[in-house]
Amino acid sequence: MTDRSKPKQRRTAQPRPEPEITWTHTPRIPPGEYPAFSRSAKVYRDGHYKRWVCAVQFDVLTHDLVEVLARLTWFLNLGSGEAPHVTRRKNYWQAWVQASGEPPKRKDRLSPRVFVRRYARVSVSDTTKDFKQATVSGDSAYSVIRKVLRWENGRGK
Repeated sequence: MTDRSKPKQRRTAQPRPEPEITWTHTPRIPPGEYPAFSRSAKVYRDGHYKRWVCAVQFDVLTHDLVEVLARLTWFLNLGSGEAPHVTRRKNYWQAWVQASGEPPKRKDRLSPRVFVRRYARVSVSDTTKDFKQATVSGDSAYSVIRKVLRWENGRGK
């Protein structure tokens, strides 16, 4: 018998495993003031909102500074132009000056590194709207950092 004359074996279709769908858990803690430690800061282009954003990652701590209650992000808008840009009226400018303790010495540099590896006192609250600007409440809400009240160490006052 030649290869051509052999009857073809039919493959039985193996059921494909259903892909596992994952999601990122966003913690929820009671609104209020907390001590926190900033781990990192990253500037990126947000495609959904078509703007530049600085995201500062914080470990929100217990009042004795021993335990991490949540890892939350502080978002600062950097404009919707071709490149990140702020003015004195923007939250990023005010936050940067507060963190550094003085206005920038050069007109073209406002590095997000000023926020990194620092202790701060932060204000935490629940979200009120989702990415479609629909009102959220109850189990749909999650915690966000609204504001850094003061920097506890380093350059800030």
